[in-house]
Amino acid sequence: MTGTPTGGGIAVGPEDRSPQRESVLAALLAEFESRWPAGATGLAGMHRYAITPPGKLVRPQLVVWSALAVGGELARALPVALGFEAVHTGSLLHDDLIDRDDVRRARPAVHAAFGAAQAIIAGNALFFEWFVALDRAARHGAPAEVIVAVLREQAAAGAAVCHGALAELELSGAPDQPVEAYLAMARAKTAVLTRAACVVGALLGGAGAAETASLADFGEFYGMAFQIRDDLLPYVPPGDPAGGGAGKPADSDLRNRRPALPLLLAWEHAGDDARARLRRAMDEDDPAAAAAQVRAVLDETGALRRARLLGDEYLLRARRALTALPAGCARTELAAMTHHIA
Repeated sequence: MTGTPTGGGIAVGPEDRSPQRESVLAALLAEFESRWPAGATGLAGMHRYAITPPGKLVRPQLVVWSALAVGGELARALPVALGFEAVHTGSLLHDDLIDRDDVRRARPAVHAAFGAAQAIIAGNALFFEWFVALDRAARHGAPAEVIVAVLREQAAAGAAVCHGALAELELSGAPDQPVEAYLAMARAKTAVLTRAACVVGALLGGAGAAETASLADFGEFYGMAFQIRDDLLPYVPPGDPAGGGAGKPADSDLRNRRPALPLLLAWEHAGDDARARLRRAMDEDDPAAAAAQVRAVLDETGALRRARLLGDEYLLRARRALTALPAGCARTELAAMTHHIA
């Protein structure tokens, strides 16, 4: 199918939000609407389809709240925040092709709706939004040296994410990998981008070295916790408050033999019989049967509890990193984002 599906206005899902967060989300959504308006066609139409609904806008919020936490201006941070979401969305278009996932956020993925070649081109185009965003930030008064510093941070993060994606492929199908290898992969694949979002926000806000370092730590620890939670989602029982919100199919990691943290922890703490069952599950053609076999081993080894505890440790470290920032609404909102993961 190569048509141009259209959607309604951009909106985010219901959740408890402060008036300050409501204001920031409204500003972000207005920025999205101005960049990719309703009724857009061609690349813009595919991009709008890809970002709607936009989920929780985690990375854009990290940029904005980090800038505001150090006294920065919302108008200067908004276009760059949009650039981060564009790059993240572009990576999802390519991820879905690599993983052969035809569903994203409970509807056809971009390649399923428009075609594989179109999805590749649309994903590539979204990566250039980082540069468009920097020009817009400069027009809002960001100094040239800040633009250069932001560009340097974004370029390093973009390269690291590609290394992380490749590392994930190289680890696939090997549940006997050490957890340390997973953590290095998760840091490069996910935490590097959330760290960069916080650092870029700090730079745009005029932060000093100490504040920038604190926000960098927060972004990295937050990203690690975020990835661990994402790995847990396919194994959370229906109705559990920790479930829901997964953008990709629940069986994607298992079907693609990805080195998800619960599987690695189960292997680490399993006996020979349980390890053999894990191996058979990864070779199982029936997704339901594979999931049942894996869940049994996860329960026996306490892998889900161990993964949750590790995620909680990263969240605690993220909250501690915030204590070096000035007290205020923005710091409170960053802290609140960690509780949404938990």
